[in-house]
Amino acid sequence: MTRSATVFLGFLLSAAAPAFAQDAGRVEFATGDAVVRARDGAPRPAVRGTAVGQGETVETREGRVQLRMEDGAYVSLQPRTELRFDEYVPARAGVEERGFMRLLRGGLRTITGSIGRVNRSAYRVTTPTATIGIRGTQFALFEGDGTRVNVADGIIQLCTTGGCLDVFAGQSGFAPGPTARPTLAFSPARLPPVASVQPVLPVVLSEARRDDGAALVFSQPLAPAALPVVPLPSGAGGIGMATVEGAAFSAGLLGGTVTFDAAGALSQFVDGGTPANNFTAGVSSDFGADGIIAWGRWTSGDRAGVSQVTMNYAANLSANAVTAASIVRGYATFASTAPIVTSGGSVVATGAPNSVTGSMAVNFPNLTGGGSLTYVLNVPVAGQTFNINGSATQFVGTAFLGSASTITSTGAGCTPSCTGNIPFGNAIQGFFTGANAERAGANYGFTSQLGQVTGAVVFR
Repeated sequence: MTRSATVFLGFLLSAAAPAFAQDAGRVEFATGDAVVRARDGAPRPAVRGTAVGQGETVETREGRVQLRMEDGAYVSLQPRTELRFDEYVPARAGVEERGFMRLLRGGLRTITGSIGRVNRSAYRVTTPTATIGIRGTQFALFEGDGTRVNVADGIIQLCTTGGCLDVFAGQSGFAPGPTARPTLAFSPARLPPVASVQPVLPVVLSEARRDDGAALVFSQPLAPAALPVVPLPSGAGGIGMATVEGAAFSAGLLGGTVTFDAAGALSQFVDGGTPANNFTAGVSSDFGADGIIAWGRWTSGDRAGVSQVTMNYAANLSANAVTAASIVRGYATFASTAPIVTSGGSVVATGAPNSVTGSMAVNFPNLTGGGSLTYVLNVPVAGQTFNINGSATQFVGTAFLGSASTITSTGAGCTPSCTGNIPFGNAIQGFFTGANAERAGANYGFTSQLGQVTGAVVFR
């Protein structure tokens, strides 16, 4: 989705003491050797009842701390977390509310209180990478390889100098660096394991109570559990495919007859118009289906008599054709095939299934043509992550073809450059499916210094 937004600037207290001396909050529960560090750097133990003042920092070390804030919010801190309360004051006579915090490292989960409920600009959390604003919410936030956030309720705004992203309930966002544009992420945020403590934030805030006395319970973050497979029936439909056969690479959006086995894997595709694009006798891996769209990596198959063909595919059925009048919305990835790198016709590197993350902002005002979309994909393979920022144009109603892209890598894969290499599309091609365009499937492909990188990805 696209929206203009203000990028918040970090806020630091002045050296002079504020005119108010109200505490920011108090420790409700603590384990381990956690401390509260005063503004002058002096530490004191974080135990139940310890007040946390303005400008002070809570350091959990190998423990955990749960805080009740003055505005009724709750904050639960992970091990190895440092959170500074730059200024945290509920509204009262003559004083405007302010809830400005800085997550220096680690992770937290919070249910927000009264601050920011009406005046959203009064609440923000800054990290070394990004700034988080709220629109009345419950979220988990982690700072490590960048800033990651999981939203359980409401909406948060994840901002860097590269732009802002609204992250809704059930979604995860990622800002890899202070100048990078934030993107939606498939995998929820996680801290690295801690040997002496379970590396998962508690679901129930121990001893924390709402004003009515009931136990306060946090929603679980999204889990990267294996997706259930709801096989599509065989029949008339189409595939978006990218294939490797020998040293050749090709891609296309094809219509014909799609055959799936009982497990939901593609077993055959017969092109309705071009017999040369028939695919038979392959073995599917990384496959999945959810009753609307199917995807997978198909290997060791034949294509018009050529054997040992590898194909990444996304497939749909005519029965799931789009009936919506337009497609104007945002999408996030929810599954992908393992990215592969091929050189000279051989697979030289393989990534992990469901590891590709990204998002699309789509503007198809009608299904006759003339629409466009922008997309971001993060493709981890061969010890590095390739980032594709690109655009595509509407093609034949509900299909799209890439038109431009910028591809970079965290390693040397794009030194000196990477170039989109999907035939008839710059770096991506795909389609929408489902009555209300609930799903999208796409193939991506580009040339790197390691070889041809390709895979299939699905969005919802």
